[in-house]
Amino acid sequence: MKNVKLYIAVLGCIMFSLFSCKKEVGFAEAEGSLKLSIGVSDKVNVVSRSLASEEQEVLEQNCKIRIYDGETLIQKYQGVENVPSEIALVNGNYSVRVTAGDSVAASFEQRFFEGKKDFTITKGQVSTVEVDCGIANTVVAITWDESLKEAFEGDCQVTVTSATGELVYSSANADAKGYFSLPEDNPKLTCKFSAKTLGGEPYEKSTELSDLKSATLYNLNYSYTAVGQDPTGGAALQIKVDETPLAEEEHVITIRQRPVITCKDSEESSYDLEQPIYLEVGAQKDFYLQIATSSSLSSLIIQNERFTEWGFIANQFDMLKLDGKDEELKTFGISVSDSKTSLNGDVWTLLFAKELIAKMTANEGSVSTTIEAIDANGKSRKVIWNIVASNATVVTNEIIPYEVWTSKATLHGTVTGTLASTPKFRYRVKNTADWTTVDADLAENLFSKEITGLTPGTTYEYQAMDGEQASSVTYEFTTETAFQPDNASFEYTQTLKVSTLLGQKDCLFFYKEGTEMWWDTGNTGSATAGKSITSQDTSIKKSGDYSVKLASTSIMGTFAAGNLFSGKFIGTEDTTKGILGWGRPCTSRPTALKVWVRYTPGIVDFGGHLEEGSTDNGIIYVAVGEWQSDDSQYGAEWPVVVRTKGPSLFDPHDSGTIGYGEYIFTENYGAETETSMKEIIIPLDYESYGGYNRKPKSIIIVAAASRYGDYYEGSSSSKMWLDDMELIYE
Repeated sequence: MKNVKLYIAVLGCIMFSLFSCKKEVGFAEAEGSLKLSIGVSDKVNVVSRSLASEEQEVLEQNCKIRIYDGETLIQKYQGVENVPSEIALVNGNYSVRVTAGDSVAASFEQRFFEGKKDFTITKGQVSTVEVDCGIANTVVAITWDESLKEAFEGDCQVTVTSATGELVYSSANADAKGYFSLPEDNPKLTCKFSAKTLGGEPYEKSTELSDLKSATLYNLNYSYTAVGQDPTGGAALQIKVDETPLAEEEHVITIRQRPVITCKDSEESSYDLEQPIYLEVGAQKDFYLQIATSSSLSSLIIQNERFTEWGFIANQFDMLKLDGKDEELKTFGISVSDSKTSLNGDVWTLLFAKELIAKMTANEGSVSTTIEAIDANGKSRKVIWNIVASNATVVTNEIIPYEVWTSKATLHGTVTGTLASTPKFRYRVKNTADWTTVDADLAENLFSKEITGLTPGTTYEYQAMDGEQASSVTYEFTTETAFQPDNASFEYTQTLKVSTLLGQKDCLFFYKEGTEMWWDTGNTGSATAGKSITSQDTSIKKSGDYSVKLASTSIMGTFAAGNLFSGKFIGTEDTTKGILGWGRPCTSRPTALKVWVRYTPGIVDFGGHLEEGSTDNGIIYVAVGEWQSDDSQYGAEWPVVVRTKGPSLFDPHDSGTIGYGEYIFTENYGAETETSMKEIIIPLDYESYGGYNRKPKSIIIVAAASRYGDYYEGSSSSKMWLDDMELIYE
């Protein structure tokens, strides 16, 4: 078999610097730095096609880059254009994971790419990391030996089936390659050969392949040998499996990033070009702007409305088309101090001399210079370099979004001169008169302060101060809202008609008529049998008229767990297998989920994870995150898609999870009397999931009377009651 090798070539196509510093501080405290290069290729020679330009563009837009500190996700980006040129990190050991493409169950076209690399940030050193990404699928190809024609007529087929997907191969399309994403706990494929013998009789033979590996090609060679007796009339069907790791290929396709523009001064201090640079009036300091491209630089346009005022012949010019004005421009104060050209792209360094900077800061105020770089592939980037001249000793820094919670926020400022006293902040509700002033914590030339007691969903403004002198820069932020689930006491329901295999049936839904659904249950599935596995109960409740009762049961011989979740029951597949969409919009970060519970477990009569005859378990869990489902059918609509066929379930350790908490019930809870309930508080863990430096987009809340109901396992007599659910905030 032809050897197949697959990798993602590192051509410096995505390149940015990660500066080591204390977590949640600025670049001025950097202790080390990392240069990261990432490329993506489909380097598998046996694949008869390469990525089309449209596919490459999609990969560029949707590839995911994640940086981990141990198991904790600390940075995440989607699309090469969204990767910043600088990322703050503390000294230590990290890993980076890059994924691109679609992780579908089975496809002849859609492929999934993945690359991982460990790296270390060390004080005062630059670490270069190259990430090789390759096809992460289990790839299956079939060789149809000519000897098959001696025993079979016409088209032969092989149906390759995994726990979650299926592909049908045909000898009429001999070059087809299939890409499978196999469940980690079930890495098997069943291969069923189908054909007609020369006598016209149908023939089938199945083979199971187990312990299959990702990033590996399995070439199945089907042939015929005329020995022994067999239904083919004295023929034996032979299958040979050739396994080849996809790690050594040749054909390279690269995802290319837009040009990256960074800024440093003569003292090697880095600056964020998305923020103003504050300098003293009359400052004299050299500045270097570096432009890195993934293909040759074709245009570099510099524009400032005051260049002619300061002595140059034009306010706008292209550094690659100066028409002999290089020396004149150098005398003015702009020159190319260094340039490097390679197959991987260009790196230019522009010097803005201190004499020109002195003119730009001659008077208090701001001066803006626009820099636009365009490469040979048409990729471009434009930045506005804004220099603010001021004799103020402190300047207000923009707040970091993930440092704003419902009732607290961390303010930041920078020392730009000699302090007269301890730096402070003052803040107030926007459009009000009274300020609150607090002392800040100073660390070298940066200072910060966490302020508390804020009102949720409120906009504040703040300024840095040196004594009684306030910075001229004012920033604002809005605290997170104290978001709460709809219908959290489960007082409202309505009965609607749903389509089932047995026609239209009544189904109980947990939302008020005229409002949008927030909660759903498995009632849509159980409606076929005329049952509601989740219902209201008037006899057991904490307040109001009702609680919600989750009752596991058996329906037509199939186990069904009483359940409740934030999302929607989308439908079924294979008659009884549910498809659920999970996640409702939420950008707040609660610290815990509080709910009144009563739980009475039954004895397991549908065994599996729990033995038959043992006590059932119930579960409640809550998660906030920024999930992006890979489900090809419903992933665009729902953050998480659960399919009980397979099954394909929610994983709390998915990289999209920001905070998670759960409680597993192993015995009676809150059942001291016939109608009693008991309060439980489930804390959300943010530290283990990187939630302190990320903001969520969705929330998932799930309760089940049988913990393993997704596997159709548990006790048909387990019951759970819930009432007065509430999210708690700090």
